[in-house]
Amino acid sequence: MTATPRPELVSALPILTILNDPGRAAMYRHLAAEAGVPTVEAEGALHALTQLERTPVAAIICDAEMEDMSGEDFREVVSAEEHSRGVPVYVLSPVPGSGTPARSAAALPTGPQLLSEVLTELGLPPGRLPVPLRAGAQPHLHGDLSQFSLPEFLNWVAEMRFSGHWLVTVSSRQGASHPLTGHLVMREGDLVYAECGGHTGKAAVFALLSAIEEYHDAIFHFYRTDAPGDVRSADLHSTTSRLLIELAVELDHQAAGHSPH
Repeated sequence: MTATPRPELVSALPILTILNDPGRAAMYRHLAAEAGVPTVEAEGALHALTQLERTPVAAIICDAEMEDMSGEDFREVVSAEEHSRGVPVYVLSPVPGSGTPARSAAALPTGPQLLSEVLTELGLPPGRLPVPLRAGAQPHLHGDLSQFSLPEFLNWVAEMRFSGHWLVTVSSRQGASHPLTGHLVMREGDLVYAECGGHTGKAAVFALLSAIEEYHDAIFHFYRTDAPGDVRSADLHSTTSRLLIELAVELDHQAAGHSPH
């Protein structure tokens, strides 16, 4: 959904998020705060509707499936209420296999691209977008994955104990309306957050590595910057090297025709 640019509101009014994953909610809160935009969080669609009655917001980001309502149904309710009729609602792509129909060609991507699109459409000046949302920001490290694998680069950065954001794009998925992009966050060399293809945490890293193995066409950008101290995917607690070893075993099982999970 395209928002009407309203730069006078983008800092004055918060963005409302309704996200099932606490780690994702914390990451969106952090990135928005880096851009100077506040957020408020709701625990489900009904809670959000109650908040909207008393708290004006600039935009809403919600999951495709919430515990009490689908994202599309929620969007219809918001547009029908007089006090919230003009508020744009961005519905995150559903997790594959969840029973929700796959996203349409016009559906928005997940991750930092979505937040970048929301803030830009609301009228935030591009220069205020934080890394990794700002197009053209200078990465500390970038390249393709033709000669070295993503795990090799991740392990090298982990050994250096760097902090920052990774954006990895798998660009040749046949029939895909959008390239698959993974967002990974390292804190002092430890992989603490991941989002890819509707998944978060370990499943997101697995989905990204699996896509890279399948399509053999990926590029990456690593932006070295301070990582948020309060953001962590719930199942990412191993060292980067141990995590990658575990995922390599799962990828081997998948290649052998076994279910990885």
